[in-house]
Amino acid sequence: MKRHLALALALLLLPSPAGASGRWYQTDAEMPKAMLVSEYTGEISLTFLGDCTLGGEEKSRNSSLGFPHYIDENGMEFPFRDLSRLTGQDDLTVANLEGVLTDRKLAKEPKKYNFSGPTAYTEILTRGGIDCVTVANNHSHDYGEEGYADTKAALDGAGVCWFGVDSPAVWQSDEGILIGFLGVSYSMTGSRFARYQAQMQMLRDLGCAAVITVMHAGTEYSYTPPDAYQQQIVSRAVSCGTDLIIGHHPHVVQGYDTVSGIPVVYSLGNCSFGGTTHAKDSDALIVQARLSFEEGEMTDIALHFYPISITSDDRYNNYSPRLLSGGDASRVLRKMKDSTGKDPEADAPFTEADGAVVRFSPQIH
Repeated sequence: MKRHLALALALLLLPSPAGASGRWYQTDAEMPKAMLVSEYTGEISLTFLGDCTLGGEEKSRNSSLGFPHYIDENGMEFPFRDLSRLTGQDDLTVANLEGVLTDRKLAKEPKKYNFSGPTAYTEILTRGGIDCVTVANNHSHDYGEEGYADTKAALDGAGVCWFGVDSPAVWQSDEGILIGFLGVSYSMTGSRFARYQAQMQMLRDLGCAAVITVMHAGTEYSYTPPDAYQQQIVSRAVSCGTDLIIGHHPHVVQGYDTVSGIPVVYSLGNCSFGGTTHAKDSDALIVQARLSFEEGEMTDIALHFYPISITSDDRYNNYSPRLLSGGDASRVLRKMKDSTGKDPEADAPFTEADGAVVRFSPQIH
């Protein structure tokens, strides 16, 4: 049965980032009343990046090894320069923005690590082909609600869509296909679960052909998921009808699994991560989800796993990830297999062009 858009919902049309196709909507203003039916047949590709901290702690700002130094020396395009083969050739790219973007001197929240960078760093995202970010994570409020508001305003000003615990997002392809995004952080209990349920229902009523949940949870530096919070989020998201779950937060690679037929990637690890000058583990993942549609209905999900190093300098973290190949790529894929027991090369061997490909048949909601 085809899904229809037959509601006047509170949605704000955002400008599409340079080079991006389609349109973004967020829950802030009114969408025109219309009946929209898409009978698109074809493929849509979505690339997901792990933890990206554009800046870092205040103490590292003047360091020769700090994130700002590398940007000053190499320009805004430096962090994502080697990922353009993926981010520049897909339909849209989504990253986890872990930190605050502000030009004000704000009070820190009382916690061990507080990450921030100037609002000008939104140019890093646009130059890197990143169309949307999730702010559902444990560093989006490092400088309180004021810092969070500054971050969202900076993203809006740059034409970069965002979604978080407080707001989902919807992307509409040029052909009319709607894909919804929900962000979850920490856990999904009480009011958090009720809000997620309401957001999911809204996206389904709106007519989304697919809904993707981006999960920021898990035990840091644990290679063996899922922990109790990951299990809770996955179980409840699946019960609500999500089509795909992409995770991060542990800072290391964790593998994939299926839960009631729904594909779950537990952790991509870091990406361009300004939170540390020396990473404990430089191995990470990019996943590209290629969704196939027939007359507006999703028929297939193919996950392409691309191993990366979060740095292109073997001595330090230089915040510029690079795609891996050969034995280096095999090492990362083995970590995935060791993590969940599922072999990302079970269907076909890894190739630099397509990564390691795993296909899933979507569930009917």
